[in-house]
Amino acid sequence: MATAIVTGGAGAIGRACAAALVEDGWRVVLADIDGAEAEKVASDIGAGVVAAYGLDVTDFAAVHDIAARAQARHGPITGLVTAAGGGRNIALTNGPFIETTPDEWDRNIEVHLNAVYNSCHAVLPLLFEAGKGAIVNTASGAGLRGGPPHLRQRHASVYSACKAGVIALTQAISQEAGPKGVRANCIAPGRTETRAKPIEEMERMQREEEALKPGSGRASPLGRFGRGRDMGDAAAFLMSDRAGYITGACLDVTGGIRLH
Repeated sequence: MATAIVTGGAGAIGRACAAALVEDGWRVVLADIDGAEAEKVASDIGAGVVAAYGLDVTDFAAVHDIAARAQARHGPITGLVTAAGGGRNIALTNGPFIETTPDEWDRNIEVHLNAVYNSCHAVLPLLFEAGKGAIVNTASGAGLRGGPPHLRQRHASVYSACKAGVIALTQAISQEAGPKGVRANCIAPGRTETRAKPIEEMERMQREEEALKPGSGRASPLGRFGRGRDMGDAAAFLMSDRAGYITGACLDVTGGIRLH
């Protein structure tokens, strides 16, 4: 049975990815900066989650250690989903690009790009060893077009740069890894629920945006925000044999928001 590591596994997207993978027959190792919450998610999902670790994915050595331990304890690792990120653990002020500071830039890069580097760097050798595998990195619609104004998202310019970097990194990895039987793709969520912002909170914020400036809420043509499950299903598809001839792709899962 295939085993995958899911980082950010206690967040809305991460836990949905883990649940979808389990439904597809994967065994899942969860990793999250909140180890206690990762254990709770593991309990909620059930038997398909074989382990839950507390992990700061910005710590290069720690990520390598967890990957090695997971392989030693749970057999060959053949999958990775990187879903760690978001602003939960980055204290950011709000303002336009010219008001950002080098420290805020560095913190964004550390969480949203370096963490993906760390995870792929640790897990790719295990996939090469197995001679097969798949990676799905979580990018963002902001990385596809340059994000929304800072009034809608803190430090959107910096975040967009990070997520564009995730897409380019994934494409580069796909070219190196393909000859070794490994695929690498991205999902690009749009306005999607998170640990810090459940759907109800996002709907409240959109109502406030619309009251201030009609049309500013940029609702999806589908008439709703993204849910974790939407992202989990997309990631599980890209991890599956059904996507066996797809690599280097970035799947737009914004609900059509980018069409506006």
